Amino acid sequence: MAQISEAPTLDAKHQLFAHIVEAEFGYVGVNYGLFLDTRSVQSIRVNHISKRGGLPEEWREIYHRNKFAPDDYGMLMGALSNKPILQSQFYSALDDEELPCNFARVVKGVREFVASGVVLPLEANGVRGILGLFRLTDDVVKHDAQFERDRQAIQALANHLHLSSDWSQEVVTQKGLSDMNLLVLRLKAQGLRVKEILYEINRDNPKTVDNHMLRVRKALGTRNDMESIHRAAKLGLLQENSLPKRDMETNWSKVLRAG
Repeated sequence: MAQISEAPTLDAKHQLFAHIVEAEFGYVGVNYGLFLDTRSVQSIRVNHISKRGGLPEEWREIYHRNKFAPDDYGMLMGALSNKPILQSQFYSALDDEELPCNFARVVKGVREFVASGVVLPLEANGVRGILGLFRLTDDVVKHDAQFERDRQAIQALANHLHLSSDWSQEVVTQKGLSDMNLLVLRLKAQGLRVKEILYEINRDNPKTVDNHMLRVRKALGTRNDMESIHRAAKLGLLQENSLPKRDMETNWSKVLRAG
C-alpha cells in the first residue's frame, strides 16, 4: 500500500494497482472511475470520469460505437450500491430477463469479453468512486469463491487507492476546464466579489464571471456557486499551492482607496 501512496501521479497509482491485482488476484482488467454527482440516474450517467486498462481495445471500440455509457448497468449499480457486486450477478439478471432492454444490451456486450469479475463501490473524503476488476477467461463459480476468500484484502487495497488518489488533473482534462475557469473559481472561493474578480482577470463585463462559473457548474455537476466551491475543494481543485498569491488587501481595494 505504501507504494501506491508514494506513486506520484494518478496514472502511476492506477498502473501500480493494476499490476498488484493481476499478480495477486488474477484480474487483468481494471476500470477506476469517479462520480461527480450521484443525485439522479441522469447525473450518474453524465457526471463521471474514468481510467481504464486491461480490457481488449476491440471492446472499447464497441462500447463507444454503440454508445453503451448511458446504459452501463455496472456503473449505475456501482454508484448506487454500498456493497461489492459480482459480475455473475449481472449475468444472472440477464439470463433471467430481469434487466430492461437498454441495460441488457450492455451486459450482453460485456459478457462477450469478460468472463468474471466484481464491481466495488468506493467513497473517500466525500467523493464517490467505482472500481471494476475483471478476468477475461475464468470459471465464474471459481472466481466468486476466490473473491469471497480474498474480499477483505481486495477491498482494503481498493479503498487505499481511492483514498490516496488525486483526480484534480483528470477532472480538468476530461471535463475541459480552462485555466480561466479555474482562476475564476478559485477567486470565488476566496470570497472576492464580482468587481474584484473582474479586476484580477483584467475584464470589464460582469457576465464574464457568470459564464465561467456556469462552465464550472456544468463540469462538476453542481447547482450553484457555493456547491461548486465545496465540490472543487473535495476534488483538490482549490489546493493552496494552486491559488493566486495575494497581499493582505486586494488590488481592487487599493484601486477604490486611490480613487
